[in-house]
Amino acid sequence: MQALAKSGTLRFEDFLLRDTSHVIHGTLDNGFQYYIVKEVHQPFQMSLLQKTGFHDDGETPEISHLLEHMLATANRPIATGDTLIQYLKKLGKEYGSGFNAFTGANFMKFDLYQLKSELAYADSCMEILSEIAEGSKICSEDLERQRTRMINEVANRKYVLNARQTDANLGVFRFGYDPAEWREVQLNSAKKITLSQLEAFYRKWYHPQNQCLLVTGNVPDGIEKIIKRKFGSHPRVPAPSPTILDFTDKNMLIERWGSTACSLTLNFALPILTQAEKTSPNFFRDYFALKQINHALNEKIRERKFASNFVTRYQVAERLMLTATFTCDLNEELPGGGLQAFVDSVAALVNDVRSNGVKIKMPKDTLKKGEVALRCAQIMKRLQEGNGEGNTIDRVLQPDVCFIYSLPLYKQENSDAYWTFMLSGKDISDYCKNFINKSKITIECVLPYDYPEKEITEKLNAFLRH
Repeated sequence: MQALAKSGTLRFEDFLLRDTSHVIHGTLDNGFQYYIVKEVHQPFQMSLLQKTGFHDDGETPEISHLLEHMLATANRPIATGDTLIQYLKKLGKEYGSGFNAFTGANFMKFDLYQLKSELAYADSCMEILSEIAEGSKICSEDLERQRTRMINEVANRKYVLNARQTDANLGVFRFGYDPAEWREVQLNSAKKITLSQLEAFYRKWYHPQNQCLLVTGNVPDGIEKIIKRKFGSHPRVPAPSPTILDFTDKNMLIERWGSTACSLTLNFALPILTQAEKTSPNFFRDYFALKQINHALNEKIRERKFASNFVTRYQVAERLMLTATFTCDLNEELPGGGLQAFVDSVAALVNDVRSNGVKIKMPKDTLKKGEVALRCAQIMKRLQEGNGEGNTIDRVLQPDVCFIYSLPLYKQENSDAYWTFMLSGKDISDYCKNFINKSKITIECVLPYDYPEKEITEKLNAFLRH
């Protein structure tokens, strides 16, 4: 076993999940992909994913959003001869609850919920998503109605904190506008989008190599054949790659809310991953290390007790990211507290982690070398020979995220077990320091409406400069 551990060559493919009993991932000849995730105790659902979103809007902000409305509008004629709402009623589905759509920064998604686990029924439901994917007609009669709905939706987002923060984040950190200016840009653009622009946007982006069907839950047997029949005939047409926007030089956003608390979110983002980096074993090593850092950082903050509440989280999209949100209730100030002291405590924590990393013990630190070598050899054998059966899907690297950002779906338990014995606490800590020092840092601060902004802004800017 020790000899195998020393001589075995680790490959990227060893980490990929290929468990055909639980998870099926396929690619058709035209480039269309599909994921089938069988979970017999969950409702049967289907989603069409399209690699197109806000980042691809270019000179016409909100065009992807309006296209989503137009493709999902109730009165749109579809290939069966019905309107969308008529066809959904025939399937026993309610428009809006049984079927819905969403547009994000890098994707559009069309969902069918709570389906009957019957093959013929699934075939009929999939007809809707297949028709949206290719050859869809945009209903010109509904354009102004959907435009009005969308404009109201965009305008009203400023009254909901989470939606306002999301929009402001995109406007400030990705496009370089201040939040109010960005909202005006969105609204002015939405008022001018024409039917021909929508049709051109649809023809430009909606092609099989940028599309995926995600099927989950109590999936009926034989669904894969239907997917191939419904989507395999769509012609492969040259299409541009989705747009990946980097950050602007702006790094701070101040928002307001009707609360007595201050919320401070620090985002640490590494440079954009290249495709070569995504297909290297080092990707899995770094991802595992990031998960361990998130846990250790959570414990470190808990021990310091300077925040009323906090949450740390990690994510992978076009880059690896680590986020920490701290809340200070101004009506329940801790000893020696106050907002200024709260910001100082956050800065001290970050500077400590930047210089010293995190304290964490791994099996490599406590077990004898022979035991570690034996475990490594056993796990490498499972990695290279097993298909990942029984491995759960990672809560961050879900199939939809993997498709949108061209990331691997990996065998979580076996992969994590391997790195658990390969990396020491010092390895994790060193990676943490490197992560913080190489990251682009952005700050989102939410203050009570009546709290003065100047002093906090100066303090946060001083922290960023340092």
